[in-house]
Amino acid sequence: TMGVSAFDTVLITGLGPVGLGAVVNARYRGARVIAVVSVPYRVERARAMGAAAVLDPRDEGLAAKIKELTGGRGVDCALDCSGTVPAERLCIDATRRKGRVAYVGECNNDLTIRVSPDLIRKGLTIIGSWHYNLNAFPLIMKVIQESPLIDLLISHILPMSKIQEALETSASHNTAKIILHPWE
Repeated sequence: TMGVSAFDTVLITGLGPVGLGAVVNARYRGARVIAVVSVPYRVERARAMGAAAVLDPRDEGLAAKIKELTGGRGVDCALDCSGTVPAERLCIDATRRKGRVAYVGECNNDLTIRVSPDLIRKGLTIIGSWHYNLNAFPLIMKVIQESPLIDLLISHILPMSKIQEALETSASHNTAKIILHPWE
C-alpha cells in the first residue's frame, strides 16, 4: 500500500511477528530498514535480516537519531506495528516531507495528530490497515516463496498438540513467527 521500493528508507516500529514480516517485505523490495525494538532476541533477528540500524525505543531523541541516519531528511515510509502511542508519534515525526506513514498495530489509546504541522505542512500520507487486500495474496506468496529471509521470520515450528507451549513461547517475546502444524 505504501509503494515501498529500493529507493526508500523504511522505519518499522514494533518487531513482533508482524514487524519482522515487514522487515522481510521491505528488504525483499530492496529498501533500507531502520527498526525500533527493545527485545534483545528481536534486535538480533532484525540485524540478521539486514536492518541498517536497530534503535531502542527507550532512547531519548529517536526522531533526531533517525533524521541523522537519513542525512537530515527523515525516512520515506514509516510503519508502526507496535500499537503504542510513542511509536505512532515517532512514525510521524521521523518521516520526511511528502512521506508515507502506515499503522497496523492496534492501539487502545489516542494519538494526537496536529493537522497543520503533521499533515498540511509535511504533506504526509497516512494509511491505516486492519486487513490486507485479498488481491495482494499472490504478491505476498511471492515474497514468502522467494525471500531469502523467510527462514529468519519463522523461529519455531510446533505440532498443534503443543499449542500451550507455543503460547508461552510467544508470551516470552523471544520468538519471531511461530508455525503450528494442525495435524500433529
